[in-house]
Amino acid sequence: MKAFYIAALLLLAIVSCKKETIDFYSGESLLYFDNSINYGNQRNTQRIDTALFTFSLAPETVLDSTLNVRVSVMGRQADHDRRFAVKVIDSLTTAVAGVHYEPLQNEYIVPANKSVVYIPVRFHRTKEMASEQYRLQLQIQPNQEFDTTLTQPRTKDSVVATATLTLFIDDQIAKPARWLDGYLGTFSRKKILLICEQLQMTVNDFITIAVAEAVYIGKAMQRYLNQQRDAGNIIYEENGTEMIMGELSQ
Repeated sequence: MKAFYIAALLLLAIVSCKKETIDFYSGESLLYFDNSINYGNQRNTQRIDTALFTFSLAPETVLDSTLNVRVSVMGRQADHDRRFAVKVIDSLTTAVAGVHYEPLQNEYIVPANKSVVYIPVRFHRTKEMASEQYRLQLQIQPNQEFDTTLTQPRTKDSVVATATLTLFIDDQIAKPARWLDGYLGTFSRKKILLICEQLQMTVNDFITIAVAEAVYIGKAMQRYLNQQRDAGNIIYEENGTEMIMGELSQ
């Protein structure tokens, strides 16, 4: 009887350890814009369907730049290249092809055995971008290889589109958080660009400047402005008032 129980237990163990078959994804391949914001680590991301591309942090000499838009496949990889198209939705776009951006290609390719492809969108910097923001609405087109009706994930505030992506393009410089009025005076685009030109700085430098640096910038630039005034070359703001630094730099 004891041998019977031992045999029964061994049989139960063998049955319990039987390898289970894993079901692989068998639905249609889905194509979507893989766009998200990272908040410090890979587990803390939020999917978004809009993005801002700004020239404001680039040197004035930069007149063109390219944004690589990530498109991903949900589903199995294929052993052959797969083609797809991305269309500009004209009714929701204010940017002009050939002026603000280069026209898109007729089609793009997801290479064999790959699940990600990057679409290069090339932008052109124009004077109007300093005061006006332009919009470019992109949409992935479904075809025989790909569906685009991915269930849209919901954020805290809204449903996120996955087949469309809205790109905003501008050259507008917002007042940096570290701009200290007491030393630097009233913020303006013209003033910050003049500071960058005279002191070999970039707009990015104002993101992390220390108080001591703001003191130096204010004093140095006010001295420069005074020298220009004495030479008969008064520098004016865009609104017509004389450019000056902050009260603590006088």
